[in-house]
Amino acid sequence: MIVMPSEKPFRVRQVGFDELDKETIKSWESLEDRALESNAFLSPRFVIPAMRHLGKPEELRQTMFVFVEKANGGAVDLVGAGVFAKISGNRSFPLQHLRAFRSLHSYLSGILVDRNEAEGTLRSFFRFFCNKNANWHGVEFEYRPADGLQAELITRVAEEFGSLWEEQERIHRAIFVPSEGGDAYLQAQFSTGRRKDIRRMRRRLEERGNVRWMALFGKEVDETSLERFLEIEHMGWKGENGTSLRSRASHEAFFREMVGGFREKGGLFFTEMYLDDAVIASTSNLISGGTGFAFKIGWNPNYAKMGPGVLNEVEFIQQAPCLCGSLSYIDSGALEGSFIDQLWVGRRVLASGIFGTTSLGRKVLWGLERVRGVKRWGLSHRKQDNE
Repeated sequence: MIVMPSEKPFRVRQVGFDELDKETIKSWESLEDRALESNAFLSPRFVIPAMRHLGKPEELRQTMFVFVEKANGGAVDLVGAGVFAKISGNRSFPLQHLRAFRSLHSYLSGILVDRNEAEGTLRSFFRFFCNKNANWHGVEFEYRPADGLQAELITRVAEEFGSLWEEQERIHRAIFVPSEGGDAYLQAQFSTGRRKDIRRMRRRLEERGNVRWMALFGKEVDETSLERFLEIEHMGWKGENGTSLRSRASHEAFFREMVGGFREKGGLFFTEMYLDDAVIASTSNLISGGTGFAFKIGWNPNYAKMGPGVLNEVEFIQQAPCLCGSLSYIDSGALEGSFIDQLWVGRRVLASGIFGTTSLGRKVLWGLERVRGVKRWGLSHRKQDNE
């Protein structure tokens, strides 16, 4: 464990995976509920199972847990949490740097910051990032939130410390506000043709048998429903390509442990669409800090022409105001171009890139951007010549 003084009354504590204790994990769980920017993929209920089952030993040795703490009388409050791996260098940035945690099953990166201590906490993080005695030259984030108050504060604090942000990708991810769902949402957001297609798919499915739908929250997600989900998520191309959770024992073990943690705190819900007694489509979703996060989906490919995955989502949209209307929004976890883009009309902005934290790091980022600029110019002119 390393404790680094910061601007009073803050301090930064750096620990390894094996040094995490019950008290720290409990404080981390509490911070998750107070975070300015909710992120289920930075919950200890997600990170610890991911480290335990998905991380390689050499990666674990290079991983650090960074906690910002604030003195509060005789006590110490945890007000910030981040997980970072030391990287020797890659194509994005050839110098040694830190990379924010993002597992194979994470759809966001970032840091957790107490909403009531945001500025001081972020300054402590950047004081740590830009420490002159550190042996890294930047901090890399993949798909961190780029809109909202926390993003604005990060930009401001980074500028205070002279930390250059080199953005390499920006996407607009689909989100859904449950309180805005219901039949009115379908009427307002879906075209007449789209609604006809949905009715047609539903009608064709009902010709096969009794169609019903249900949502399971918290401890309602029992071992039977968990097994049903793993089985259906393994069907089709995911199972064939070896990318389903069930394809690898370690990934299924991660999922079971992670789901168990979220289930205990009531931060989990599944949706299921049935044809008679068989589930033909299912989704798993996480809840953190009043925000929902879609995780994995699956459907039976034998019914692909009836669109069970789409029908499952449409039914959820209709029922959402009653089921989870208090959630601020649900992050789809999807990349642009996913089928969910056509169903969830809300968007949030995510960015990937690197903060340069040393003079050398900033110079390298500046040079890389110049090279990319020349390449973009060349591609643009080549395209014009071919037209």
